[in-house]
Amino acid sequence: MPFRSFRTFLSVSAAITLVACGSVPLVQPTATSCAALVGMPIPTSQIGLPSGQISVSSAALVPAVPDSVNGSVKNLATPEFCKITGTVAPRDRTAQLIHFQVNLPMQWNGKAVQYGGGGYNGVLVTGLTPLRDAAPADPLPITRGYATFGTDSGHQASAFPAGEPGTFALNDEMLENFAFASYKKTRDVAVSIMRTFYGRAPSRMYYFGGSEGGREGLTMAQRFPADYDGIVSIVPVINWTGLFHAFVRNETPQFTHWLSPTKVSLIAKATSDTCDALDGLADGVVNNYLACQGRVNLQTLRCPDSVNGAQGAEVRNHCLTVPEIELMRTIHSPYVFPFPLANGITSYPGWFYGHEDNLDGPTAVNLVRWVTGSAAPTVPPNAASAATQWLYGSNWLRYAIARDANFDVRTYRPEAFMSRVQHTSALMDSTNPDLSAFFARGGKLIIRENGADRAQSPQMGINYYKSVADRLGQPTVDQSARLYVSPGSTHTGNARSVTSKVAVPTMVDLLDPLDRWVSTGRPPADALVQTSQAALAPHANLASRPMCLYPNYPHFTGNDATQASSYACRTSRP
Repeated sequence: MPFRSFRTFLSVSAAITLVACGSVPLVQPTATSCAALVGMPIPTSQIGLPSGQISVSSAALVPAVPDSVNGSVKNLATPEFCKITGTVAPRDRTAQLIHFQVNLPMQWNGKAVQYGGGGYNGVLVTGLTPLRDAAPADPLPITRGYATFGTDSGHQASAFPAGEPGTFALNDEMLENFAFASYKKTRDVAVSIMRTFYGRAPSRMYYFGGSEGGREGLTMAQRFPADYDGIVSIVPVINWTGLFHAFVRNETPQFTHWLSPTKVSLIAKATSDTCDALDGLADGVVNNYLACQGRVNLQTLRCPDSVNGAQGAEVRNHCLTVPEIELMRTIHSPYVFPFPLANGITSYPGWFYGHEDNLDGPTAVNLVRWVTGSAAPTVPPNAASAATQWLYGSNWLRYAIARDANFDVRTYRPEAFMSRVQHTSALMDSTNPDLSAFFARGGKLIIRENGADRAQSPQMGINYYKSVADRLGQPTVDQSARLYVSPGSTHTGNARSVTSKVAVPTMVDLLDPLDRWVSTGRPPADALVQTSQAALAPHANLASRPMCLYPNYPHFTGNDATQASSYACRTSRP
């Protein structure tokens, strides 16, 4: 066949594209071969960890669907693909199943993306949703030709009472699955299915996750470095143990001195007034994230000592009491353990100041969602009103540490549970700085931290990155890892000006830069362009801004403040 004809054949009629290595699949996928996957035998010997029986319960060809719009919501196009669901049985019959979903495009690029979960997991990750921080115009990974897959991490949240998502941790195998085992098992099952359907394993395997999913990605690099070629870890819960202890520390003072949500705007304005112009532009956006921290002084908001009684209540809505100021000081200070955790860690860093009143999610105010809640904390936590820090932290200490649903977390002392804390830290924490095995085989890592994150502290990601550099040397890290910081961004990636409330650009695709780095050796740029786009086609760019490598930040240099070209990445220093 002439070369031109062969190229045309590939572009219009091949079910699977050739990958860089030039290998040709042995099997042409069809609707029949998709349906035949139901009940396919997957020996447990193909799974790298001890497992129960693997079952493929459904497999069906899903027709291609174009982009569509439902009101103000855009539904992204998906190609024709084979959708497979199934389970991995536990070794312990009292443990719940691991559920998985694998999506195999009929036109495959030879690569695969494993999606990470979030929070306490317990809900099936389908692998068919937009990636974290994706712009509306970004096509789904499956539409780009990737096989995609995910899991519920080996427990089902619907089986537990509302407000008790940590219940699964009472079972050792379910806790192990949540910590690391379910992601490895799901990966191995997915590869086995791909070998059957496509005739070979993927040439590239990526893990893409945020928050808990970001922790999962780092865990895979540390525990199973031979299994992945690249990992994107966004706002990762690296030190799970330290974070959840700090959550409880932040919440217990509010049983007697609750920080009212009405105070959040005061704190946000005070921070903005202090730090806004440190990036060269007074626009209500704190870009110079490290320089800001030591400058904030909430004592300027302190209520007069004479404020009391009914009249004083109104005055107190516009100032901070001494306990409230102390609470904010605590949140921005490290939580220190009386004994070492896994990898010698002894503390969890404090949070950054800035953008306390941004939205974190469609409607939730940043500091309210995570710290204050809509009402003071209660025992047990009220899922409808509790701050997420209290809901998550108290669940972990009751179910994973004390292993007693009725344990009063307000009485908790970590030294009384030292062996259990250290045991769970060894399971959960992704703090191992030795990524030498992952890097040696060409593995690439992209970490993104968000400066206004009130879920996990962005300082933890910075600390981890530094620990890897200390262990392996900065030149080695520069060849294989990148840490970007998106100032002003909340945990879910939202950002807006404190003063004008205008959205700040935070959207950026990290899958393509990762794939180019792994496949061609071309590293991501020192500054990636973040955008803010219109939700509906043609998805006009409303604004752009650079996302800089740590420790840099976007400094305004003049001209149009809505354009990334008007900023330069400069070093942020405390």
